[in-house]
Amino acid sequence: MEALGDDAAQLRATAMKADAAARRAKQAADEALRVFLKYDDVASPDQTIETAKASARAAQEAWRNYVRHVALHGGHLHNC
Repeated sequence: MEALGDDAAQLRATAMKADAAARRAKQAADEALRVFLKYDDVASPDQTIETAKASARAAQEAWRNYVRHVALHGGHLHNC
């Protein structure tokens, strides 16, 4: 049973890391947009926005994996 707890803990840690990465990417995208709006000659922040979206998708997938693992193997969800 400890292995299941270890797996769930690892999935939870991955989800938390992905969520933190998504927050950082969103902050970077917001900052890039502010700079873009302030200076017309700055390149478009499209790439930063795409990175933020990809990070958000990774966070969602990690969370889904964690929830699926808990549902399949029993236990309780631990929300942050």
